[in-house]
Amino acid sequence: MTPPIPTTVISGPLGAGKTTLVNRLLNDPGDRRIAVLVNDMGEVNVDAELLSAETDDGVIDLSNGCICCRLGDDLVTEVTRLAEERSFDYLVIEASGISEPIPIARTLTEGTDGTGPPENVRLDTTVSVIDAYGFWKAFDPAESLPDAAPAPERPLTEVLVDQIEFCDVLLLNKCDMVPDEELDAVEAAIRELQPRAELRRTTYSEVDPGAVLGTGLFDFEEARRRQGWKRALAEAEAADDSHSHDHGDRPAAAAHGVESFVYRRERPFDADHFDAWLDEWEGDVVRLKGFAWIASRPETVLGVSQAGPAVQAGPIGEWGVDDPATRLVIIGRHLDADAITAALDDCLADESAEPGEAGTDPFPREA
Repeated sequence: MTPPIPTTVISGPLGAGKTTLVNRLLNDPGDRRIAVLVNDMGEVNVDAELLSAETDDGVIDLSNGCICCRLGDDLVTEVTRLAEERSFDYLVIEASGISEPIPIARTLTEGTDGTGPPENVRLDTTVSVIDAYGFWKAFDPAESLPDAAPAPERPLTEVLVDQIEFCDVLLLNKCDMVPDEELDAVEAAIRELQPRAELRRTTYSEVDPGAVLGTGLFDFEEARRRQGWKRALAEAEAADDSHSHDHGDRPAAAAHGVESFVYRRERPFDADHFDAWLDEWEGDVVRLKGFAWIASRPETVLGVSQAGPAVQAGPIGEWGVDDPATRLVIIGRHLDADAITAALDDCLADESAEPGEAGTDPFPREA
């Protein structure tokens, strides 16, 4: 029995430095023989062509779709074929700029609806490469985002936050383009989103190959469980304090005005008022995530997700044995928690109002 081939998946937004990192790994893999699978949304995989031009090692092109959704079966097929050839002992997968890391990890560990997981492959490390300079720009409503795909199914800021929240190693790249004070603030905000990953500041994606290859850090459940918003929610619930501002062991975040707090209420929102608040609130938010109770759908859990200016909210299930209650984690800079709490309280339904019928509210909503 040959041991499974360890695999690193590299995610990150367009222009963050993923291909630069892969090129470095091809030229300096340590004592490993590596193969690279490059995913791109376009018909022409420019990154794969650039990498192939600079190395004689195997670079596999998987184009014209995203491996986190449309090309899941293709990913399994291609990885399985590579593993059967066994001409390498380490696999690197560079995902497209709009790929979500959780579906990719699930495909490699559990397979898809059409096929099981690839054999003889073991997901070892998930890496996210984040552009420090572009991080705040992405969350500024006044800035336009790049057109990464003809019709992206999710807002790019939402995908960016997913890439930050789910990884084992996070490379904060292009640090030379950001003043030190602002860089500290960017790192503090990212740490609120991602408390678990090994974070390294880089320039031109320069990092020791051992930091991203063969780390043994991947743990699917641990990665999902220790996202920043889940930590904030757990801490607030443990303290039973819906107005908590205590950062505990996170003084760097507080020093740079980055904070989080949890809004909790056991009274439902008026759907129209809450929808209007999601549209009109202009806080410097990095992340809003949680569950809302809506008067017009008293049995329905409304999932709410905001990343920068992009907001999504829609039904995700029934309350069941859980008592209905709104729990929203808000992470951002220079937040006025009291003012936000008061504004959200103004969105609560009149206690004397009769529950409405499902479908009479503005949800679901996207972006």
